[in-house]
Parts: sequence; C-alpha cells; structure tokens
Amino acid sequence: KPAKKKSHGDDLTMGPVFAIDNLVINLMSEGGTKYAKISLGLELDAQELAPEMLAKKALVTDIVITVVSSKTAEELMNIKGKESVKNEIMEKVNEKLKDGRVKNVYFTNFVVQ
Repeated sequence: KPAKKKSHGDDLTMGPVFAIDNLVINLMSEGGTKYAKISLGLELDAQELAPEMLAKKALVTDIVITVVSSKTAEELMNIKGKESVKNEIMEKVNEKLKDGRVKNVYFTNFVVQ
C-alpha cells in the first residue's frame, strides 16, 4: 500500500485534540474596552499527553489568556496576528509539558468586540 502523499510537510492525520472553550479575554486597548471570545483546540502529538493536558488545564488556559490579553484587537484581526498568537501559545505550552508536545493550535471560535 503506497504511503499517502503529504501536503506541505504536514501530516494528513490529526492527533488527539485538547479543547478549551469559550474564553472571554480583555485585550490591550486605547480607550474603551475590547475583548476576544475564543475557543481553541490544541493538537497533541500523542494520546499519552492527554492526561497531562487535563491535569494542567488551568496552566494551559492561563497561558492562552496571558498571550491573547497582551495583544490589541487590531493585532488579532489579521491572519498574521492570529498565526503569531497560535505559535506563541504553542511554544509557551510546550515549555511546560513533559509527556509530549502540542503540534498545532486551531481556533474553533474567534470573535473580537
């Protein structure tokens, strides 16, 4: 059976996803309060990481809030800004894990008001 071709070096099969839903986060703002309501999924490289992610859910959630709240609404409204936030979340979470790593971050809901 021939191996499936990989597109852009990414795996076509997704790993297990750890979800964090419905965070409401205040954003950096000049005058007036802006906030983001987001849900995200962190793709894990292995199922063995799931228990550690569950045990560290508060820590992971805090990292997401800290990263997102350091941005302005303008930064979060463009693709480049969102990519940068995903990478920052992934790096900071991976620093705190020992049983595996997060290999992708997906926003499943993203509203800035």
